[in-house]
Amino acid sequence: MSSLLSGRIHRLGGDIELDERVSWCPPGVRRTQAVNCYLLKGPSGSVLVDTGIRLHRADIIEQLGRLMSPGEPLSIVLTRTEMECCLNIPAIEEHFTVDSVWYTGGITVPRSKAESKRIAVDPGTSMRVEVLDGVVVELVSPLLRLLPTLWVFDPESGGLLTSDAFTHGGSAAPETREGLRKFRWFTGADTRPIARNVGDIFRDRDVRAVGPGYGTPFIGTDMCLEQAGELARAIEEMGIQ
Repeated sequence: MSSLLSGRIHRLGGDIELDERVSWCPPGVRRTQAVNCYLLKGPSGSVLVDTGIRLHRADIIEQLGRLMSPGEPLSIVLTRTEMECCLNIPAIEEHFTVDSVWYTGGITVPRSKAESKRIAVDPGTSMRVEVLDGVVVELVSPLLRLLPTLWVFDPESGGLLTSDAFTHGGSAAPETREGLRKFRWFTGADTRPIARNVGDIFRDRDVRAVGPGYGTPFIGTDMCLEQAGELARAIEEMGIQ
């Protein structure tokens, strides 16, 4: 567990062994990788962005217990309705007061006692939403996606939580970053609009930290802009020219 931005956003979760057992691992890679979810602290409650993987369930509940007061309201925002994002909802509800679960797409949210709030954000656009009293975030729908995906931007701190994008943090040299190599499946597409959209998201916002669902976050305005440019170039270079 670590603070991402001035105590406003905290990174939760833990590490996994990255090898052939992990579906997103490129051949030949053997190392560890962080799998993250994030807690955003508000004036009267907290917002959890994704809920982590089952392997880290006990750790995440313990981390939430250290960061939250007894009875503190909690809202959950899912960047995707995939298992690594939502599987721990029932366990978290056993220990904390979950008011609502926000999600996008047509897949049903896993069993939850809280109010489920489905939200649609058109690809390439964004929407500001008060997901908990006193906590307004911008839900960004990037063009860089397969399934419906939300990136969560916190205007107060400048934190951008990017789900399954920007996952190359923590790799070695840029030319060997596995998180960028994965875009080889773009080879038959015109990727220029997708690359431009990545750049636009950063140009239009004061992004001071990028928190991916996997890998090491990027901290600092200059670093975030640099990594956005690197990601956009990788996407564009993989597409048809």
